[in-house]
Amino acid sequence: MKAPESRHFLRKTAGSPDLNLFRAVEVFMAVAEMEQVTTAAHALGMTQSAASQHLKNLESLFGVKLLDRSQRPLSLTHAGSILQRHGFRILNEIEDLKANIRRLNATTLPVLRMGLLASIATTLTPGLFDFVVQDLGVPELILSAGLATDHKSALNARQIDLAVTSELVGNDDDHRAIPVLEEPFYLVLPEEYEGDPTDIGQISQRLSLVRFGVATPVGRRTDQHLQRCRLYFPRAMEADRSSMVVAGVVTGKCFAILSPSLLIDAVAEGMKLRIEPLPFPGFRRRIQVVARAGEHDAIADALAAQCARILQAHFAMRFPAIADEIEYHGLPA
Repeated sequence: MKAPESRHFLRKTAGSPDLNLFRAVEVFMAVAEMEQVTTAAHALGMTQSAASQHLKNLESLFGVKLLDRSQRPLSLTHAGSILQRHGFRILNEIEDLKANIRRLNATTLPVLRMGLLASIATTLTPGLFDFVVQDLGVPELILSAGLATDHKSALNARQIDLAVTSELVGNDDDHRAIPVLEEPFYLVLPEEYEGDPTDIGQISQRLSLVRFGVATPVGRRTDQHLQRCRLYFPRAMEADRSSMVVAGVVTGKCFAILSPSLLIDAVAEGMKLRIEPLPFPGFRRRIQVVARAGEHDAIADALAAQCARILQAHFAMRFPAIADEIEYHGLPA
């Protein structure tokens, strides 16, 4: 008896009237966000009656009420809240599936998803957009900003195709890294600081170090170098974005240790700083384009060269005194 009942249940579910589950979930998510069936239906390009039917079908399928219609605006029931949480994942997965299928069927890449270091995202975006669309022929570019740690996990999860990131992600069996540039770190002082920039002892007595947190790749890298140099400075503030670190210097109470790519946004915004060579052994960091091994090789090479061109032009304009100290890869000397 159990087998026929199970088959009857499957037939009944499959035969539910006009049930397009994905469309119904899409309607439900719109209603949950806008709290009105009429407004959600209009946004989705359907009639109110059609939207209401999708909601009714969903409630019939699950056997629960998803919306509390006794209130205005509409609110979600407990079951509706659970469906909403799942709905975000369902619709995102469908969009990812559509994008992946388009890639398989397209003669050229239809969408390029890139992660950018947050410190240079604003500098790179205009030039990258034009280059990707016009020169590489990719019609859509999706950008996200973050840290190198974000980029590595996003590449591994196939959430992005390429990353313009730091050397935390390097060549291995899973990744291919194409160098863009190598840049030195500098001592960054308040513009009004009048002391000797070569006397780090005096600087550390008068100012506190504002630094990146140890959870960030550049913060760990800086800490490791200072430890090698046997330098221990009083610290007043930690941050995970370069603009926040530079803002600490602008207060006049702090100094920082930063590279040009970490300074570019602050200088472009007009923050007044004094940039000096490090008064102790220096260190450098590499910016590179990273892709999954065996994927998008030609695009990655082209983008690495374009990023070098964009950054070279901006650094020459913003840091004329130190621009020659940055080493670019893949560009004419």
